[in-house]
Amino acid sequence: MSQMDKKKKFNPAETPIVLGEPQNYARAMISEVLRNLGYQRVFPATNAAEIVEAMNVWHPHVVIMENLLPDMQGTQLVHQFRREDIVPNRGCPVIMVTSDPRLETVKNARMAGVDEFAAKPISHSIIKVRLDEVLMRPRPFIVGKNYVGPCRRRKRNIDYKGSLKRLSDPVDMVTEKPDLTMNHKMLVQCAERLSDIAKSIDPKDRGSVRTLYNCANEASDIAKRIQDDALELATSCVTRYIEGVGASGALQSDVVTAHMNAIRTLLKHSDKQSSDRLQIAMGLEKIIQRKLREAA
Repeated sequence: MSQMDKKKKFNPAETPIVLGEPQNYARAMISEVLRNLGYQRVFPATNAAEIVEAMNVWHPHVVIMENLLPDMQGTQLVHQFRREDIVPNRGCPVIMVTSDPRLETVKNARMAGVDEFAAKPISHSIIKVRLDEVLMRPRPFIVGKNYVGPCRRRKRNIDYKGSLKRLSDPVDMVTEKPDLTMNHKMLVQCAERLSDIAKSIDPKDRGSVRTLYNCANEASDIAKRIQDDALELATSCVTRYIEGVGASGALQSDVVTAHMNAIRTLLKHSDKQSSDRLQIAMGLEKIIQRKLREAA
């Protein structure tokens, strides 16, 4: 596939980014790198207050921020908006840049809920890698007692039920009672993202299909945390469909979109015991079974 074809699948020019950098020169340099990468909607901020304001106004898909802000540490700001209702999307990916790349700084950023970290000076290739990671391969958002932020396991087995081995693993991933309101919001966001991806997807582009599948898997994970039978069935259906037809190039975007519309309906009517909701999910399952047979 040509480079031009790939660009059609993901348009950086339509992706809003908030850039929080207090130094004029550094802000201009990073802005130039972003423009060279095709990102045209870059909204500058010089301190923590302006970053929060910009997030509320522009609803960015990603925030790039310096850790050494004049009014507070960037890690403190991320820790705050991950846990408090001060921005529209507390799960917004954050790429932290700093001229202080000490291990302690990296650990603090990770514990605060930062998605990616980069040391200054920022190169074209590094910023591209970091942006691709948060925009094309987003990680699940974890809401726990001691940690709120992107899942810190780069490679994860969804079905793994054993104990967490690393000291840095958020234990609350498996022990914390789910935050139903936040998980509902996250599922709505997943549905929107799936719909957006499906609208412009090329069924023969394995990379785009893989992104769609990962997003569907994330929606399924969230539905399991909500413990809603209808939502679990609906999200697992769309995941099975993408997995079943993705490799063949026969994926139909309207099937994914129909599923997302149904999931939104299920979320609006949140009575878990409603037989009507389960009937909607079972109807989706029949559609998927038929589509999988047709693609076989």
